[in-house]
Amino acid sequence: MNDPHSPSAKSPIRVVKRDGTLEPFVISKMLNCIRNGLATSGETCGLDFSSAGGLAEAVFEYLESSYSGRPVPSRHVAELVELVLSETGHGAAGMAIREHAALREQGRKRLLVAAARSSDGRVVQHRWNKSLLVQHLRRQHHLEAPVARMIAGRVEQLVFNCRLRVVTSGLVREMARSELLAWGLLPGALVVKKRRTQRGGKVSDRSRRQES
Repeated sequence: MNDPHSPSAKSPIRVVKRDGTLEPFVISKMLNCIRNGLATSGETCGLDFSSAGGLAEAVFEYLESSYSGRPVPSRHVAELVELVLSETGHGAAGMAIREHAALREQGRKRLLVAAARSSDGRVVQHRWNKSLLVQHLRRQHHLEAPVARMIAGRVEQLVFNCRLRVVTSGLVREMARSELLAWGLLPGALVVKKRRTQRGGKVSDRSRRQES
């Protein structure tokens, strides 16, 4: 099986995202989708990691033979995953993946982002758009497209978990910074400041242990 953490070395399959951008196909993302669907539906019993990887490989081989260098719509990849799961007796997992995608789409339609308009400072609201966050991460933090989309996806899930109808653009930026820090993608993200005691300004034993 191909390296699950990188695009295939045999065929540079590209995927067209909903916003029209092109990204290399990364099989680990599809494998993670399959395993999440199996776990959500409770169908992981009797299906080990290599078996789930075999399902992902089947989808990959179909894409490789059918598209031959042509970009693949991301929607079609999702449909193929559901089909493979259904044809191999894991229809509940395919349904779980579909329901998860539908919930994400509903969340995107409901959520509003409030931001101050640059022209007059008036606060206006617009619908959530993950692509705008991806563009911000690429422009401001110079991330590659797959990494920016991964961070944006994690921020999107955090926002949805808040169960708010309206969020501020400032909150979204802070969530993005938090994710960037967690992944070590901000300058100085791994620098640990020394903690000093109140007596004499000496470094505490706890700080020494952390720095050793």
